[in-house]
Amino acid sequence: MRRYLVLLLAPVLAGTASATTLVNGSFETPNLGVGNYSYATQPDGWTGTGALVNAQGASAWYGATPPAGQDGAQFYALQATTSIFQNFVATRSGRLVVSWLAAGRPNFGSYAGDQTYDVSLTGSGIEMGSLGTFATTSGQAFAHETGAAIVRAGEIYSLTFRGLSPADETAFIDGVSVATVPEPATWALMIGGFAMIGAARRRSRAVTA
Repeated sequence: MRRYLVLLLAPVLAGTASATTLVNGSFETPNLGVGNYSYATQPDGWTGTGALVNAQGASAWYGATPPAGQDGAQFYALQATTSIFQNFVATRSGRLVVSWLAAGRPNFGSYAGDQTYDVSLTGSGIEMGSLGTFATTSGQAFAHETGAAIVRAGEIYSLTFRGLSPADETAFIDGVSVATVPEPATWALMIGGFAMIGAARRRSRAVTA
């Protein structure tokens, strides 16, 4: 019985760790060099209209010191209504959790970091398009954000960050990642299976005694 349950749960347990990944989620390549930024050079793996920023040393984007909490040497500037997206294939069916870091550009008067932006996941076999609308405030340090949607294995999806501010407001985006976790029904199967294994062990001990 125990061997049967272990074999039954093996593919379920394998599904708890997703191999779904994004390319260059921390925007580290290409490296622009200390203090540089570019609209023309976009991050590897991404297509966008905002700016890639190297946050080593002083920069026109934040002054002498970059916001605290960044992931690596570079991040992305989601300015006004600019956007950035990446296509990827879901390797597991279930609940896809998208995580990222967001900070606000310091207030320089005519331009600042009070940006509102939308994060969306689109593609076939999806239950939710927009993962939500989020906001940054001027001078805000990097903070962790998440959104989620149900996806199907083998389907192609597009993850998009889109600025919504009509003014020159900028959110800094960094450390973007995706991970698929089992749906509630799968967790219920796992818990039930573990309970059955436990019951089988208790019966085995009783018989031995």
